Amino acid sequence: MERRLPLRKVRSLAIPGSAVLLLLLPASEAAPRQLNCTLTLLESTADANFSGAESRSIAITVDREAKTIAVSQDGTTQAFDHVTFSQLTINGYTSTLSLGLNTSSGNLVLQSYGPKSNQNEFGTCDLK
Repeated sequence: MERRLPLRKVRSLAIPGSAVLLLLLPASEAAPRQLNCTLTLLESTADANFSGAESRSIAITVDREAKTIAVSQDGTTQAFDHVTFSQLTINGYTSTLSLGLNTSSGNLVLQSYGPKSNQNEFGTCDLK
């Protein structure tokens, strides 16, 4: 014979469990976090045969609570309009730029959109 807990008992057990989960989440998730990234490969659709190596540093500021991403490069900062966070990725885009970051590996793709060509840059971020 199967024995079940009354619904009232199940609800009272669920509240302490969720409180414990909140205590286990790292405090750094609540505050904005800056990631130091290096772009290592550049591809452009203007020339199908073009693929170049680079070593350009960018900084990405991620704020999960505010659901914002900003990329700082070459002395300018650009904030992303449409931002999504999942268990494994952070994504955002504007009308001219998109970003995809794998949070488990640190792999990054930054795409720039122009009138007649797109530019894809790949790299990695230090997730420490």
